[in-house]
Amino acid sequence: MPVRHRHFPGSRRRRMFVLLLALLPACCATPTPPPKPAEPAPEAQAPPQVHAARPVLRAAWSFQTGPDACVALARAGSAVLQIAVRREGLIRLTVSLPGDAPARPVAHFSGPAGRWLVPGTHAGRREVLFTLDRNETSLSRILMLLSGGALNLDPPSQDLPILSLPESGADGQQWFACVRGIVIWT
Repeated sequence: MPVRHRHFPGSRRRRMFVLLLALLPACCATPTPPPKPAEPAPEAQAPPQVHAARPVLRAAWSFQTGPDACVALARAGSAVLQIAVRREGLIRLTVSLPGDAPARPVAHFSGPAGRWLVPGTHAGRREVLFTLDRNETSLSRILMLLSGGALNLDPPSQDLPILSLPESGADGQQWFACVRGIVIWT
């Protein structure tokens, strides 16, 4: 006897229901995005120039006072910062370097008391000169130097040393009293 498929009542509905349940995740799922096209390889670039770390020279202060001039020296080996305040003329900051001085130097100072920058001039093969007016702004810049910090000369391409200045202490305070007397009373 041939086998016939028997249909039970409601079986067709169950099969459709099962089929719809099976297809439901496929219908509601978010389609996967098409793969992104491969990005072109970046062009070969020359590596940036890396300069050797600039030497940091730790300085020590010394002070000279007189009736007509107050001079402070921050010496670190062959590098010297001289601050000269005289009765006449501008305040002069002269930096003597162990190597050749830059043609157009800029002094950047940064320390706990503040920061400033001053353009300077080439004063000789190994010296640069920075002049300050005789005013309160210049006195505050000198106070910042005496409070300690780093005096950095540009351009950095010449690998000029960074002068690390310690706090000048009581000797620096006495010297600054000399400076104030000369700048204010003249």
